Amino acid sequence: MYDREKIENFQIRMEEIIEKLDKKEAFELITSELNECEDKYLTEFMAPLNFLEYEPVLDWVEQNANRTKNITQDWGHLSASSNFTWQRAEKWLEMGRPLSLIALDATMFCTTRGERLNQSLWMRELNPKLTDNPKLDKIANGLKDYLKKDSVPRTKNVVNRIINDIFEIG
Repeated sequence: MYDREKIENFQIRMEEIIEKLDKKEAFELITSELNECEDKYLTEFMAPLNFLEYEPVLDWVEQNANRTKNITQDWGHLSASSNFTWQRAEKWLEMGRPLSLIALDATMFCTTRGERLNQSLWMRELNPKLTDNPKLDKIANGLKDYLKKDSVPRTKNVVNRIINDIFEIG
């Protein structure tokens, strides 16, 4: 059975750890607990990592994304808040699912202007960007190339959204 209280207690405890420890120590403690948690709780339990805004989180995502069957935008959100780069996006797109889906969502969070329906207030304030500041046509061309490999509706929608937003179309 899914235990909502278990998730809330974990998140509260992790937020306290983030307040008390430096990023590296908090990251190590949180990820050691995440590595032991049941896979069904992983997506919810990883949420406190967003507040670290810490690039090593991306390596953790890379190592753990395969633990869940349903890749939600939470994974892209986490990646975008962790100093995501286009270079990493290209790598993840090349690696395929589930990382390619995370790369698309993270890129969307780093390039979309204006409000997104499911965007948290915290994410609006953070307003993440691709930290390696790639040229817009490089992003667009990379995404168009990826569509040749994976053109399901979810992928098409995210790619179109990113391209429209980076070129301020529509």
